[in-house]
Amino acid sequence: MLVGPKQERDLAWQTQVSIAICAPFAPTVAASPQDDQDSLIGESVYDSEAVHAALTTLAYGLHPTRPAAVSTVAALSAVSSLLVLRPSWITYCNDTFALAQDADDSRSEMSRQWVSANLVRAWPRFAEGQAAHGRATASIAQLQAELAEFCGRDVTASALLVA
Repeated sequence: MLVGPKQERDLAWQTQVSIAICAPFAPTVAASPQDDQDSLIGESVYDSEAVHAALTTLAYGLHPTRPAAVSTVAALSAVSSLLVLRPSWITYCNDTFALAQDADDSRSEMSRQWVSANLVRAWPRFAEGQAAHGRATASIAQLQAELAEFCGRDVTASALLVA
């Protein structure tokens, strides 16, 4: 699905926005020193589906000679490690919070996305999630810099996204 330069920039911009709204991956998200960063691991596993979809679309749309193409594939690989853990995470949250497996109401979704650090650490696959989160965060940070250069603007630095 190779597209022209304008469409490539549009895809890159859309990917930047998708990543920016998934807080664990956005390097501009400033956590309070009181915040326990382990809570971000659960959030990144939960958000991996949306990020993976955005990266897949970008990977298919970028010309292979674009500088961001290699970083896109690396980020896609790293986020795939989180995506593989997502079913386990959802089952863990469903069991912990007594949620129905197919529940998709806002309370259930938020219970799966924003979980306290202590409960994240109690997840049986926490160590795997922690390692995958670290790899994904590093890959995404590199990709975001390349996408910002390609688009001519860093969406994560936008006043629209800073609270």
